[in-house]
Amino acid sequence: MNKIDISGLGGLMVLVSALSLAMPNSLYVIAGYAVLLLIIVLTWRLYLPNVFTFMMFYHWLQIITYIFFINSSWKGDMSFLTKSSGSAFFYSLTGLVVMSIIFSQVAYKNLQISIAVFEEALNKINPQKVLYLYLALYFMSGVLSRAAFGFGGLTQVFINIALLKWAGFVLLGYLSFKNKQYRIFFLIAFALDFVGGLLSFFSSFKDVFFYTAIIFMTFISKINFNVSFKATVLGVSLFFMAVIWTVVKGDYRGFLNEGSGQQVVNVSQEKAFDKLSNLVSSVNKESINEGIGSFFYRLQYVYHLAKSIDMVPANIPFQQGAVWRQTVEFVTVPRILNPNKGSLDHSVKASKYTGIHFSGASRGVSFSLGYFADCYVDFGVPGMFVALAIIAFIFAKIYRFFLLKATGNIVVNYSIVIAFFVQFSFFEMDGTFMFGRLFTSFIVFLVLKYTLFPRMEKFISY
Repeated sequence: MNKIDISGLGGLMVLVSALSLAMPNSLYVIAGYAVLLLIIVLTWRLYLPNVFTFMMFYHWLQIITYIFFINSSWKGDMSFLTKSSGSAFFYSLTGLVVMSIIFSQVAYKNLQISIAVFEEALNKINPQKVLYLYLALYFMSGVLSRAAFGFGGLTQVFINIALLKWAGFVLLGYLSFKNKQYRIFFLIAFALDFVGGLLSFFSSFKDVFFYTAIIFMTFISKINFNVSFKATVLGVSLFFMAVIWTVVKGDYRGFLNEGSGQQVVNVSQEKAFDKLSNLVSSVNKESINEGIGSFFYRLQYVYHLAKSIDMVPANIPFQQGAVWRQTVEFVTVPRILNPNKGSLDHSVKASKYTGIHFSGASRGVSFSLGYFADCYVDFGVPGMFVALAIIAFIFAKIYRFFLLKATGNIVVNYSIVIAFFVQFSFFEMDGTFMFGRLFTSFIVFLVLKYTLFPRMEKFISY
């Protein structure tokens, strides 16, 4: 099944595990490394779009960070503020394993793409026209993203169409990886997305790294020391970039919206760049140390699951499916049929099941419980793992559908699948938000399959 060779990881894992013994809660960290290895074995396939590997890795990163947060901010005390840290950590890791098994058995069943088939499809694509397509999708994405929240019920439709920009980006990446003369096209696209994300209200500059990583993962056949070293260097660089962003983003966002409290940009790009440069240049060692703790807290989301385990069933009974039933009803029942539907405020649910008071939509913020915790408060253990398996099964079926049927060119289909799934990479996603995105994305991409996708394929083909 074109599994990649991970024999080079053995020695590295032993070394990392040995070093981990010097830190508090080392056995939790070592267990996390073992699960990461299992995720790679189950979900990484050569010459396939490895979105599930990336999704599970990013979930894993947010889970393992909980231990680093405890070690740095709580001095290694697993029982500080919650008695369920250990349970929440292991439930989260088990959920990743369950989902990875489903991906392995359902998404990849009888699915094997050879390098010959991949390159044959790639050779049918005109690189210059892909660049034109990407630029068109890039500017269309910007327009739709800015206009989305002004059109009420069409917001999610616009956001999903805007995702197609990443399909063009991925196609450029595949072409440049196999043909060096086209790498300038990819570098242009990378720079556009990085700078554009850097000057946006949110930290969307990280997205371009996500998609680039998935492009490279398609071609990696063996994880050896060289690959591990490069990944480590890149990971450390992105870590410090993320910490610096954590330090400056509060002041930067306040400057962008001119103190309005809204999630908007009210200044020119030139002023935004100057302000960001000044803020970054003022970062020092003390602010970096504070930023690391804040970054660990914001990246991890296991604490909310731990607090949910404290609350349920001790103070609140298991909901027996009520949480997910309300989610499905909210997403699928049109407001015209349910005028009392109300608006979505993730903080209300997070406050109820964690016992922590979170500010909500009225204050312009939102705190998520996380869909793993949604599964727990509904079904407990082991029921939450059944629910996660069902979610993974739906993901896997959608993956196979678009991979095999989106267009007549398998490489174009890869780009569509990757554009579709990266948005589901986050452990903290609220169940209602996640299911809403999944439902809307599938409907929008299904319509595009019969309208825009064939035209895109025809335009970029020789």
